[in-house]
Amino acid sequence: MPFSYSVEFRRSACERLLRGEPIKAMAIELGVCEATLFRWKKQLLIDRGRRPGVKSYEVDDLARAQRTIKELEAELELVKAASALFNGEQVARPKGSTRLRRR
Repeated sequence: MPFSYSVEFRRSACERLLRGEPIKAMAIELGVCEATLFRWKKQLLIDRGRRPGVKSYEVDDLARAQRTIKELEAELELVKAASALFNGEQVARPKGSTRLRRR
């Protein structure tokens, strides 16, 4: 699981990045990977409209929509399977025998 930083810590680091502080020095000082600081800066620029991309507050809505789509697709597959079964298009077969084996 990735390490999680507080919102305040991240916000203050991003503000310092926008003021032009060098990323390498900040990474050492804060104990954060340089790649993480680059990613935070990129996302901040997107959130402020200075760069194209998906804003961080839109990700929740997008993730919820994708989950809903996945659930609806799974439900549709079940309905299709049940429809085929009831129309006689598909033969239902048991997974295994319910009898106990004698040795």
